Amino acid sequence: MNNGLTPTNYPGPLAAVAPPGPMTMQQPSSQQLPQQPIVQIQPQAQQQPMDPLTQSTAETWLSIASLAETLDDVDRAAMAYDATLQYNPSSTKALTSLAHLYRSRDMFQRAAELYQRALSFNPELGDIWATLGHCYLMLDDLQRAYAAYQQALYHLSNPNVPKLWHGIGILYDRYGSLDYAEEAFAKVLELDPQFEKANEIYFRLGIIYKHQGKWTQALECFRYILPQPPAPLQEWDVWFQLGSVLESMGEWQGAREAYEHVLLQNERHAKVLQQLGCLYGMNNVQFYDPQTALNLLLKSLEVDSTDATTWYHLGRIHMVRNDYTAAYDAFQQAVNRDSRNPTFWCSIGVLYYQISQYRDALDAYTRAIRLNPYISEVWYDLGTLYETCNNQLTDALDAYKQAARLDPNNVHIRERLDALTAQLASQANGTAPGGNQQEQSVSNP
Repeated sequence: MNNGLTPTNYPGPLAAVAPPGPMTMQQPSSQQLPQQPIVQIQPQAQQQPMDPLTQSTAETWLSIASLAETLDDVDRAAMAYDATLQYNPSSTKALTSLAHLYRSRDMFQRAAELYQRALSFNPELGDIWATLGHCYLMLDDLQRAYAAYQQALYHLSNPNVPKLWHGIGILYDRYGSLDYAEEAFAKVLELDPQFEKANEIYFRLGIIYKHQGKWTQALECFRYILPQPPAPLQEWDVWFQLGSVLESMGEWQGAREAYEHVLLQNERHAKVLQQLGCLYGMNNVQFYDPQTALNLLLKSLEVDSTDATTWYHLGRIHMVRNDYTAAYDAFQQAVNRDSRNPTFWCSIGVLYYQISQYRDALDAYTRAIRLNPYISEVWYDLGTLYETCNNQLTDALDAYKQAARLDPNNVHIRERLDALTAQLASQANGTAPGGNQQEQSVSNP
C-alpha cells in the first residue's frame, strides 16, 4: 500500500511542529512533580587514594572484565567487574559497565543503583543520566525518570540523541502530556529518519492522534506501519486501531472491513467481535443485521464473559428484537459487572418504559442521573416518562429544558420542548392545544 508516506515525510502536523529546545523539557501537567529533584546525587569531592598494588589489581580485573565482554561471556564479565569494585569502588568504568550488563538482562533496579553510584563520583556523565532515566522509565518511576532526563539534557554536550528523545516521548506519553510526547517523538524522527524504533513511534503517534481526535493523522500513521508492525504487535493489532479510528469518523463500511481483517487473523478477538456486533446493530448502516449482531456479541461473550459493555450491547440487540426478558437478563449481567455506569441504567429505564413498568423506569433514570447528571438522553427520556405517567407536564418540561441545556443542538429535544411549552401555554390561556399530542418514543442511548 503506497500512501505517500516515507520515513522523511511523516504524517500529520509533525513537519510543522517545533521540537523542544536542545536543553529543555516541559513539566508534565497531568501529575504533580516535586519541586526538588528526586534523584539525589551527592558528589564525592575526594576519593580515597589507592596504593599501587591495589590500583594494579583493580586494573587487571577491569581488563579481564572487558575481555570477557568481548567474548560474550557475560557472567564472567559481571564477576570481574564486581572484583574490580572490591579494589576500586569509585571506578565509573566498572560501575557503568556492570550496570549495562544488568540493564541488558532487564534488571533495571540493580542497574539504576549502579548508575547512581557512578554519578555520585562523576555527576557530569550526561549519557549515564540518560540511561538512568530509561531504567526509571522501565521501573515506571516517572518522577525519577523525569529528573534524570533533565540532568541528561543539562550535561550532554550535544543533547540531540534520538534514543534520549525517544525515552522522553514515552515519559510524556505515560504522563498523558500528549502534545509534549508528540513533539519529542517528532524530534526523534527529525534527528534520525531511519531510527530503529521508527515504526513504534508511528504507532505511538497514531494512538496520540486518536486520543486527540486527529483522525486523518492517526489513519496515516497506522496505514504507514501496517506492512511492518513494530514488535510485539501483529498486523491485526494495527487493523484494530484502523477500525477504531474509522468508526470514530463515522466511516462504518471502512470500520467493518478493518475489523473483519482482524477476525481473518484472530477469530477470537473479543473486542473486535464486540465492536463488529455493535456496527451490525446500528440501524443507520447499509449492512444493518440484528441477527448477525446478536451472533457476534454472543461469540464475543464466549471469549470474554466479563466485559460489561458486551452484555450491555447484547441487551440493546434483544430490545430491538422485542425480546424483553433476554434484554433484562443481559442488562442485569452488565450492571452486575459495572453498577456505576449511567448508560446501563438509562437503557434499563428504557426497557421498563417499553413494558409499562413506569415506577421501575423512574428508579432507573434517577439512578443514572445520580451517577452522571450531564447526559442529555437520560433527561429527555425522563421527560417522556413524566408525560406518559400521570401527565406530569411541568416536570416533563423541566426535564426537557435540562436536556436542551446539555445538548442545545439536538433538534428532537428542541422540537419536543417547544411543543410542550406551547401546549402548557395553551392550557394556561384556557384554549385547547392544536392537534392531537403524539406519544413520544424514548431514546435508547
